[in-house]
Amino acid sequence: MNSSPTTNVEEVKIKLAGADMTVTPGKIKGALHAIPIPLWQAIVGFHRQISIKYKAESMSYHRWYEKDKCYHSLIPYQETSYGSLAVKTDWTDERNITLLNEYAKEYKEEFFPACTIHTHVDIGAFESGTDAADEEFQPGWHITLGELLSHQMIDVSLRIRLPKLKKISSLVNVNNAYEIEINNLFDPSVNKDELFALSGTTDWHDKLDRVEITKKLWASK
Repeated sequence: MNSSPTTNVEEVKIKLAGADMTVTPGKIKGALHAIPIPLWQAIVGFHRQISIKYKAESMSYHRWYEKDKCYHSLIPYQETSYGSLAVKTDWTDERNITLLNEYAKEYKEEFFPACTIHTHVDIGAFESGTDAADEEFQPGWHITLGELLSHQMIDVSLRIRLPKLKKISSLVNVNNAYEIEINNLFDPSVNKDELFALSGTTDWHDKLDRVEITKKLWASK
């Protein structure tokens, strides 16, 4: 997570996905909140099932809830295109407005800003140009899941995005996504086989119908 320093300012402290981070010239330092394994297995189980069912991409959103020291997750109503790597979420959809309003009412906080997880179905995980555009103004961590169907282990790409603030941009390039290692987002003691296993839970399968197939063809990544 390095960039070129361009300022005399020594450091800026920020919150990133609820975690304390320090930005210094050319460096980002801090420890992100770890994703618990039960949550990860629910995430994998949901996204893999969509990949199996539609051979198509899906998206979920995640934010740190400081009061209870845990991540909250939201699966919005979304449209995906069969057999292609494209997914669209319309936040003006009344169903998604309801989800956001219900969250704000229950927790007395807005759900956004949030981190994201999406899939590349059965190809490798990486940040595509489309991903970069989608994530550019979403500070936090972002994950791509790939190789979800015909491989022995899933592929995972992790990166962070910084807030586009002047005080930060004078220290590092806020237009870049910075790749992070798996240990930056999971407890280092976790067995890696658990993280990359194709299996998952059915905990979120009651939300599978929030992913709808459209006949519209979008450009692949």
